[in-house]
Amino acid sequence: MEFTQVRPGIFTTVLQEEDATATVIVGESQCLLVDTGSTPVRGAQIRHAIADVTGQPLQTVVLTHGHWDHAFGLNAFADLDTIGGEMLPQDIRCRENLHWAANHGIDMDEVGLPATLLSLIAVRNLGGLTAEIADFTPAHTRSDLVIAIPERRVLIVGDLVETGPPHFDETSCLDGWVKSLDALYSLLREDTLVVLGHGGVVGPGEVAHFRTGLAAIWDQAEWCFRQDVPLDQAYGYDELQWPWDRATVETGIGLAYAELALRPPVPPTPGPFLNLEPR
Repeated sequence: MEFTQVRPGIFTTVLQEEDATATVIVGESQCLLVDTGSTPVRGAQIRHAIADVTGQPLQTVVLTHGHWDHAFGLNAFADLDTIGGEMLPQDIRCRENLHWAANHGIDMDEVGLPATLLSLIAVRNLGGLTAEIADFTPAHTRSDLVIAIPERRVLIVGDLVETGPPHFDETSCLDGWVKSLDALYSLLREDTLVVLGHGGVVGPGEVAHFRTGLAAIWDQAEWCFRQDVPLDQAYGYDELQWPWDRATVETGIGLAYAELALRPPVPPTPGPFLNLEPR
């Protein structure tokens, strides 16, 4: 396992079996790891590889979200300062995780949880570099965290941004994901590097492209919902144009319909004259 420096003090590696990214931020006094791989064995391998990158002690581990390929290695860091999203204990038992654990002989009761469950913002001073950790939920999941290193103009975003179609599950919120990406994009500058959970490092253009695709699903699904188009007819309705494959889009439409069904009805827009009866 080898780490590659993407900005001074910022190192990434791709975990081959998971095709997921782990990132180390190395300050003058300590370092911080983002994401832990799929098993405690993988986590231990990451921990050993960090020692080849820096002599600074690893003090903090942050999980960008609760999916198995990012979070199941946490037990290898149980003696450290560990941070995850507030809803991570619930998200970690999503159907995908349960299925993966069953197929790989993993007892879900033994999967580690972070010591700190974050609902807003946390800061860790690494010495010369600052890690600002913020909740960006609900979005890809209900436990998404973004880690900003302002001195290097680097954002580590997990699966909040993807280079291909979005991955939806029961922990996703489509409307919230679009809004979270709006907030994320407002932080970007032309030279900002965005480290993805899968797919390496990108810039603001790729973030905007992905956000536009998600917004296209949400906006058109909302229009269909307001027009009382049945869910099973929305994808093919009125020659609408969709950004990704049919299976992905139909899953997203289903999420949108479910979210919209929980909202109060939109009242009709009143006309210009509310009472034309003579007094």
